[in-house]
Amino acid sequence: MSAPSRIGLVGGSFNPIHLGHLIMAENARDQLVLDQVVFMPAGSPPHKQGQHLASIEDRMAMVRLAIAGHDAFEVSDLDIDHREPSFTWRLLERFHDRHSAADLWFIMGGDSLHDFPTWSRPERIIELARLAVIERPGFRNGDGDLEAVSGLRDRVDLVETPLCSISSTDVRMRVEAQATIRYLVPDAVRAYIRSRGLYR
Repeated sequence: MSAPSRIGLVGGSFNPIHLGHLIMAENARDQLVLDQVVFMPAGSPPHKQGQHLASIEDRMAMVRLAIAGHDAFEVSDLDIDHREPSFTWRLLERFHDRHSAADLWFIMGGDSLHDFPTWSRPERIIELARLAVIERPGFRNGDGDLEAVSGLRDRVDLVETPLCSISSTDVRMRVEAQATIRYLVPDAVRAYIRSRGLYR
């Protein structure tokens, strides 16, 4: 009998996806020996209410372009239900229902770990998946972060990555200012943003 699949999930608005997302996902895949990493664009991110989002169709298309050619990367539309906020616990329950034999990791930045106790149902999240936590430039987690939710310390795997401070916010601001985003996003994503007139 084959061992359960090891799957990493990357959630987020991907507004737009950038090289930092890909660096994070690839290093988690490599260091945690994941069979697959699934990018899951959120239809209605609860922490992004009021922010201008490109359409879910555009964001899905940009993710597909960004991961094209990587055999272990996939994109899923499981989290694009516009009728309810895209809470992580709900996403993990849906995914677990379809992949009940898989071992799951939810891939997240270290700054998100600091905020993790404020997320909806954090205990349920770590019941369903381990957390693959990437340290980000200028931010280090303290022991207090790991003790803030019962059982959290034993469900965290730290992932080392090259320092990368690219953010989707910066990419959007640069597009609006008509500044270059070359080498911040994959070339195919840059061409898509230009052709669709996004973020202007």
